[in-house]
Amino acid sequence: MSRTLKLLLPIAVVLIVGVYLAGSFAGASENDPPPREPVVLPSDTTSPSTGTPSTRSPSPSTRVPVVSPSPVDDDDDDDDDDDRDDD
Repeated sequence: MSRTLKLLLPIAVVLIVGVYLAGSFAGASENDPPPREPVVLPSDTTSPSTGTPSTRSPSPSTRVPVVSPSPVDDDDDDDDDDDRDDD
């Protein structure tokens, strides 16, 4: 390799990497989203004016029935093919 090529090749690599990094940093700063409005949650002051919380129980139509799981006999030994007699 000639002396000129040994000098120009690293300079070209550094120049290309530098341009890439400069473009990445410049492009990243342009895409910042605008600041968002803070989320304000409503306070729990919607109780009746008497100041006592409601102690009503749900009406029977809104109650959800409770279903407890029961064990299922899922034994399919009768359908196994490995019990064949090969006489």
